[in-house]
This record gives sequence, C-alpha cells and structure tokens, in this order.
Amino acid sequence: MVRYWNALDIDVRVLGCNASAGAGVSTMRETPTQRGLPPELDRIAHERRAQLIAQLHRQAIATANDLSARQKAIKAGLAKDARRRKTAAWLIAAGAFIVALACILVLWQ
Repeated sequence: MVRYWNALDIDVRVLGCNASAGAGVSTMRETPTQRGLPPELDRIAHERRAQLIAQLHRQAIATANDLSARQKAIKAGLAKDARRRKTAAWLIAAGAFIVALACILVLWQ
C-alpha cells in the first residue's frame, strides 16, 4: 500500500513540529529550522526529505505517463473514427457512381 504524505505529516515526522495551528500550508521558508542537531538526526532528517522528494517525483512521472497513455488512446480512437467516416464516404460515392452508370445504360438502350 502506498502512503501519501501531506504537509502536516512532513512537519511532524521530519521537523518535529505541528503546523496544524498555522493557517494554510507552510512553505519551506516558513518552517522552523533546527540548528545544532546531532549529525545522526540531521542525516536521518535529510534522508527522509530525500525519500519524500523521490516519492513525489515517482508520482509525478506516473501521472505524466498515465496522461500520455490516455492521450495516445484518444488519438487512436479519433483516427479509427476518421477511417470509418472516410470508408463510408467512399462507399456512398461508389454507390452513387454505379447508380448513375446504371441510369445511363438504361437510358442508352
């Protein structure tokens, strides 16, 4: 199961603060920074942020690929419809031509 993170989860889990009291979504500039963290905690926080960025990147790529596939399917459907219409037009034109030839042959005799 894929877990999607929201801004409050990020604040609580990575930064150790709760942004629910603030109005709206906080940006990276507005989030409090913790200076003087031990190197181990700083490395863990950095890894969590990197994992979050990688997850968001994968989701964006998957969404773009899904939209691309959907767009290709729509274009294929439109091309198929265009071929059907073109075939129907040619059949109608051929039928009209054969009827005209038959009329000419009937009148000629």
